[in-house]
Amino acid sequence: MEKYKLVKYKKGKIVLKYAQNAEDYFYIISSGKVIAYNDFYEKTYMYKRGDIIGLISSVSKEPYYSTIETIEDTELWKIKTKYITKINNVHLINRISHYLSFIFEIWLSKYYTEIVKNKMDLYNKEDILTIANIYKNNGFKDASYKICSDYIKLFNSDYNVDKVKNFIKSIDKVKEPQHINNNSYKIYKGYCLYSELGSNNNIYYIRSGRVGIYNIIDSDYSTRIIYPKEYIIDSSRPKLEYTPLSATAIVLEDSIIDIMSRDELIKQICYDKEIRLKIVRMISMKVVSTILKIKAIKKSNFKDTLIVFIYSLLKVETLFYNKEYIKLYYKMEDIKNMLHKDIDIDEIKNTLKTINHVEFDSFNNIIITNIKKYFDEYKIETE
Repeated sequence: MEKYKLVKYKKGKIVLKYAQNAEDYFYIISSGKVIAYNDFYEKTYMYKRGDIIGLISSVSKEPYYSTIETIEDTELWKIKTKYITKINNVHLINRISHYLSFIFEIWLSKYYTEIVKNKMDLYNKEDILTIANIYKNNGFKDASYKICSDYIKLFNSDYNVDKVKNFIKSIDKVKEPQHINNNSYKIYKGYCLYSELGSNNNIYYIRSGRVGIYNIIDSDYSTRIIYPKEYIIDSSRPKLEYTPLSATAIVLEDSIIDIMSRDELIKQICYDKEIRLKIVRMISMKVVSTILKIKAIKKSNFKDTLIVFIYSLLKVETLFYNKEYIKLYYKMEDIKNMLHKDIDIDEIKNTLKTINHVEFDSFNNIIITNIKKYFDEYKIETE
């Protein structure tokens, strides 16, 4: 097959089918419109000229997560996935990058729509000390400091600023990052890269260590995800105006992290084909993991919910490294607040005991004793 070709579909035809294994190509819509739908999320989504479809599943080698159907006569460019490494058009590379980030936001907003009851308004001046205390009481002191610091910058003339300034005096700052060379820094455990109030538009590439992404939901902190090495974090403000998408990033162990601008990242992926494919795979897996979380929440049986939720975490952990055994950085408390269910830790423990290949230690860390067997045994639960 050629690298790409123009294909035509009449109105009402299926381009991609939900749950089918992804093929090694994706599409860019040349003309017409298509609609995306599936059986685990009620709302549909429409794609039009210039939009990309099928890329995430093709790159991640995961089954299609939506059926794509034409709603009018449609023409699409059908492109071999491996051609991504051969693209020289900066505009197209930029389009793919923005598409992946936007799709990630869309699915993230769907996830939060499912779990959020009453998102605390981070711009409500009366709530800032409550938010700062939540982070402080959960051991994230630098996040508490950064939230207050960003608040002071945003609302310097507000009557509540003096209270915040007094509060911030009681918080010990974490050691500042140590510059290594070029864009690389050694960043110490507990350091807050950015807060929900103060995104800095930096891109963070984790060379070693781990970074947790958190936010405040329903007057408590919630773990969004914990990223291992090789992952990239974008601190830019979300394009969608939905408050739960704003987040705080905290370094969970001493780490080596490259800090760069989006322009520097785009320049790098334009000239480095291996990094380009790695980043496309990585963002695609972020989307897949988020979709799996939504599927987990939709399960009526709590055991099935935990099976799929753990599956979603393992997909992120094993993207770049084949592992047989892993101790997840997530504790049961993290799982509880990610699911956002009124459920007791003991119930989580008792349910985990019934799931094959899963154990936990005295610190409540979750252990997967055989990842391949876990994937093989529970893959059907994710479909």
